[in-house]
Amino acid sequence: MCWLTAVLAAISWPPQTAPAQTAKEAVAIGVVYPTATTTIEAPSSFIVGSIAPGHSLSCNGQKVRVNDHGFFAHMVPLRHGGNHFVLTLDDGNTREININREPALQHIAEDHLAIGSIEPSQDLGVKCGDNVSFTVRATPDSKVTVRLQNRLIELANTAKSIAHKKGAVGPRGQSVAYGQVYERHKDTTSDLYSGFYRVTAEDHWQAQPAVVSVLHDGKTVQKASGGRIWTVTQPSLAETAQARTIVRLGPGLARTTQLDEGVRVEVDGWVGTQMRCPYTPLKHVWIDRKELVFEGNTPESKKGASNAAPQGVARTINIRTCDYGQSIRIPLEQRLPYQVEQKLAPNSLILKIYGVTADTDWITPPASPNPDSAGDNGAAVTKVIDHLDWKQPADGEYEVTAHLLTGRQWGYKVYYDGTTLCLDIKRPVSLAAGSKKLSGIKVCVDPGHGGTETGSIGCSGVHESEINFNMALKFKDLLEAQGATVIMTRTSDSQFVSLDDRVKIANDAGADFLISIHNNALPDGQDPWKEHGTSAYWYHPQSIQLARSLKDSLVHQLAWPDLGARYQNLALVRPAAMPAVLVEVGFMINPDEYAKLIDPSIQSKAAECLLDGLITYLKNGSDEGKQ
Repeated sequence: MCWLTAVLAAISWPPQTAPAQTAKEAVAIGVVYPTATTTIEAPSSFIVGSIAPGHSLSCNGQKVRVNDHGFFAHMVPLRHGGNHFVLTLDDGNTREININREPALQHIAEDHLAIGSIEPSQDLGVKCGDNVSFTVRATPDSKVTVRLQNRLIELANTAKSIAHKKGAVGPRGQSVAYGQVYERHKDTTSDLYSGFYRVTAEDHWQAQPAVVSVLHDGKTVQKASGGRIWTVTQPSLAETAQARTIVRLGPGLARTTQLDEGVRVEVDGWVGTQMRCPYTPLKHVWIDRKELVFEGNTPESKKGASNAAPQGVARTINIRTCDYGQSIRIPLEQRLPYQVEQKLAPNSLILKIYGVTADTDWITPPASPNPDSAGDNGAAVTKVIDHLDWKQPADGEYEVTAHLLTGRQWGYKVYYDGTTLCLDIKRPVSLAAGSKKLSGIKVCVDPGHGGTETGSIGCSGVHESEINFNMALKFKDLLEAQGATVIMTRTSDSQFVSLDDRVKIANDAGADFLISIHNNALPDGQDPWKEHGTSAYWYHPQSIQLARSLKDSLVHQLAWPDLGARYQNLALVRPAAMPAVLVEVGFMINPDEYAKLIDPSIQSKAAECLLDGLITYLKNGSDEGKQ
């Protein structure tokens, strides 16, 4: 089957309801996005599909841009609710498209006495000094108050605040997609009231609801909040329940260093199921309740818990040599929380341990490496740490800095061995001599999506997962030809592998690199003809140069727009044990790039670019970390 025939065969043709054509058969209009069940949040979207090459197409009378392969992506504005579009071919054939945008935000009318939503809607645990913020939808031009037991808080109308005060609370109804802010809802805030209350030592609440009262034209209506509030006078004690406990900087917000199992923390508040854990009096993190085991007299308490405060003393720091590289080991009396910060200039790793006070008299160096010993990739064990220093920047915060000898960083692991906190720092990875440059190097190749997770869909209906897998297989063959050991996270396009399992595969294999291969799409509201190209994503600073090298190789050889190497919080780039990068080779919904992505020769070219980018990265290893 020729390439064009295969492309057309992949189009999801609509059923023919009209009588069969007796003369020239009508050309079908294939549409892959949006589907009939799609609800759009943005004020615009795109219709993506294909027609037979050589024909022209219009949408509600407006000409649609169609490339030489018959692929199109057409931007359309959307009003809230239903939107109707008619695609018309030059032969008169039509296809009707109905696109549903979410309903407009319903405001409470001035002549209707009512209370709408109340925030907080989740249960809260608060302590003295905390602010409790309230947001209420209610009848405009009303007096709105919140009663918490014997406390009365008057709320202000947000619209008046915005109109009369600089620096006041900004407009609501905005969302962010692909780094762009757009107006999801037109929100006049005329019915929006807000305020806050600071908890005092005299407040004693146990499952206390917030009761909202609205007074308008002499009439009053009341409503209790869905969330209840407790005051916490003494923190609870808990332990982390698993080896990769997720830790966040706010309830449901950005992540920080994961914690090992059995790390003891205090809990002094909560929002819903997110527990607030103080590392120091001025630093809190948040951990989901299901990832904690509470100590004390509760049904879910851990048996044999000590109930001792989570604190300790650091007396010595030991450096040991291991197959991975070198290991910093700090004996403690119990497992205490920690964070790792990575810096590239100067090249260092900073380990912060909370609840610890310094009494550090010894930093013991490692024994001289055995020249006959070898690491897990066959290379001789290499010294990576130049020296360590420590400091106590605040009460209960102990900080150890590892100053590194290597030109760049290659990965780290942080974990507990008993109650000894270990920070393992990976030895450098280098090219081998001879024709097989990647001998002894392990590369985990992740073909994005797969199975029921098909990823984005191209103009003619080919799924991203299929293209990702084809590129990954070609990349695997090239790596193995250069002597690399390749670990695939999935081995067929029908195979589903969770994100956590993909990361586990890379970690368990001791991979030197994790490279996840994807092809991109855009959220609604963006223009596929204007925003497209090649990008790569990193999370830890150690992966920046690899992301740049892979992206630069693709951009240079494929000549697609350069969207840069960017930070993004993605599961496949969060592993710290090795440089981990996710590449977006091209855009599935850009008609021109998609036409190339489904071409096997371009897939092979992309694989070659990735190989070249990895080898270039390794060649430049001694200098890039000094930039």
